[in-house]
Amino acid sequence: MNNKCNAIVTASTKGIGYQAALSLAEKGCNLIINSRNKDNIDKAIEELRKKKIKVYGIKGDLSNKKDIDKIFGYAIRKLGSIDVVVMNYGNPICEPCDIINASYDDWVYAFNMYIYSTAEAMNYVYKYNKKKTNFVIISSFSIYSPMDSTAISDIIRISLVSLIKTYSRLYSDRIRANALLLGSFKTEGSESLIRSLAKKFNISEEEFWDRYVKGLSPLKRLGRFDELGNIISFLAFSPEYLSGSIILFDGSSLNCII
Repeated sequence: MNNKCNAIVTASTKGIGYQAALSLAEKGCNLIINSRNKDNIDKAIEELRKKKIKVYGIKGDLSNKKDIDKIFGYAIRKLGSIDVVVMNYGNPICEPCDIINASYDDWVYAFNMYIYSTAEAMNYVYKYNKKKTNFVIISSFSIYSPMDSTAISDIIRISLVSLIKTYSRLYSDRIRANALLLGSFKTEGSESLIRSLAKKFNISEEEFWDRYVKGLSPLKRLGRFDELGNIISFLAFSPEYLSGSIILFDGSSLNCII
């Protein structure tokens, strides 16, 4: 077993989560990946094992407490202990949705998936993991400037900032956590969202990407996956003193001071 790094990445068979898992695989980490879809897990494992690492997958829904405990219990049993946790998340079921029409279930699902899952994961490793655990929490620059189409996500996810600060201060002997606020990357999830929004505004998908996504950054482009991999790897192996911090990685897309 590789003693350098044992890692778990949630929601990691596609998109941002998969790229995070890939970056850790390239650093030689043993991995646990996760998804709600077993077929997606099997496909991702096949690709990641080409890196000649140990990688296992477990099906589970981050909005469900029993599944969160199952995921992290499985990781500890398989790897012995966990050094790094990258908390990535799916999207609320209704997204993109008009906030005025969001149901009680929409709000509860989003809260459980983003906030409760993260708190429960930290609680679990605090109680059962043998080592101090380094959490990298994936979020978005838009929590500071909520977007209409992702308002539920953004309103809920802003609480992740307080959560990582609190756990990093109260339980510094066993947990450190940093939040990574990402700009825009082209993933299956973002393409699906843009497809819906372009149709709603009656413009082409290409025009929507250029005007409302790429146009937010003075670089006039999206983030690249190699750049994402570099920042994930940095945070996974960063100095211990980097704790309770908010890292904005958005190509200057956020047009305000925080």
